[in-house]
Amino acid sequence: MSLWLVVAGLFVVLRGVPFDRASQFLFIVTAAVAFSVGTANSKWRIFADWIPFFALLYGYDFSRGAAENLGFPVRVEEIYNIELSLFGRFFNGEIPSLWLQQHLYDPNHIKSWESIVAITYCSHFIVPWTIVGVLYVRDRRKWANFARRIITISAAALVTYILVPAAPPWYAARQGLCDPIVRIATRGWSVIGIPVAGQIVSLGQGVVNQFAAIPSLHAGTAFTISMFFWPRANRYLRAFFVLYCAAMVFSLAYGGEHYIFDTMLGALYALAVEWGCRVYEKRNNKQI
Repeated sequence: MSLWLVVAGLFVVLRGVPFDRASQFLFIVTAAVAFSVGTANSKWRIFADWIPFFALLYGYDFSRGAAENLGFPVRVEEIYNIELSLFGRFFNGEIPSLWLQQHLYDPNHIKSWESIVAITYCSHFIVPWTIVGVLYVRDRRKWANFARRIITISAAALVTYILVPAAPPWYAARQGLCDPIVRIATRGWSVIGIPVAGQIVSLGQGVVNQFAAIPSLHAGTAFTISMFFWPRANRYLRAFFVLYCAAMVFSLAYGGEHYIFDTMLGALYALAVEWGCRVYEKRNNKQI
């Protein structure tokens, strides 16, 4: 455990926090092995336990190719019009992402609060796997229950991305549906003094599925985490969950990454998965 912590710490200091799939897989699996030394878990069992997670992660990256091969058209104008019809009346006839950037975005100055936007947005790449890793070592039943939710919502989202590829706000703006929308969800890292984190995420955004807008898995995962821990949380932690979900929705809309409509669908997916998992666990006596 100590050796793993030293090596992992050196990696973060020298290379930065791992956001890419391969590094995350290496981190989590080696941590599971290191922290399971002396337990009944075999190394092959540990590896097998984590395969479904990363199969889904890589499946997400390659879902665009699947959609193209199956001939499903990218929904650009349809999703834009849904957002405009739902929220245009509240944002002076504009979609929320455009209105927020018109009133809050300054291309020449990064405000301090944008660091919260960057941390919230990037937490999607770190927090779920940290929770999964900690639960794996500390409580296998809770790990199985939480893993069931993450895998289910990820699989459901992946199928939707293939069947209904949809463009995010920044892409719709490039197609001339509205004034320009900039992808700025990660630029707040410069305020913290870690601009490389934003650069790594932005680099990754260029190679993954650009048309995985509905549902928002960022929002769906945030709601999944909140609902999973809600029954055992005190009022302060519950308040944090509410703020975290709200901050995630704001960060996605302000950053131009998702429509509010996308985040609502993500929340509905999370709610359906939570309900389904609770029914399954109650029937099979696998309660949290």
